[in-house]
Amino acid sequence: MIQKIEEQDGHMFLHFGDPPEDVGKIEFVNCVAHQQNQILFCKWRDNNFWVIPGGRAEPGETAEETAHRELLEETGATLENLEVLCYIHCFMYNLEYWGVAYLGEIKELGSPLDLNEVSEAKLFSEFPENLSNPGPFGNQGKALYQAAMHKLSET
Repeated sequence: MIQKIEEQDGHMFLHFGDPPEDVGKIEFVNCVAHQQNQILFCKWRDNNFWVIPGGRAEPGETAEETAHRELLEETGATLENLEVLCYIHCFMYNLEYWGVAYLGEIKELGSPLDLNEVSEAKLFSEFPENLSNPGPFGNQGKALYQAAMHKLSET
């Protein structure tokens, strides 16, 4: 299944199931971490909106390593049972790039390590509405949240 997501600065396609044949180099990762049917979000310090943790892969780092590192930095959480939720093909800011969203079970909750980037992390049983400012990837976050909750309800 493929889902198109419109954003304020472009669009993206979420590819659920097997990896697309044309998947390119994975440049970023989102990490949808769950615990007892709740999803972990972090609040960006400067913009004051809730996002699904994630970020760019560092040189020589695998996508899975990026997921663990970004989640730890932005929320203080560690994961187990990591699996691919979907592949993300982005057309944003006049660029084209690929990412992957992982779904994982929270092994341990902590506190954000990178307090320059995020101010807090919190589990939500409903999608946190960022009414004043949805952020540059607000629709993507909502789609990943819904996909994760759907997948969790199947298990």
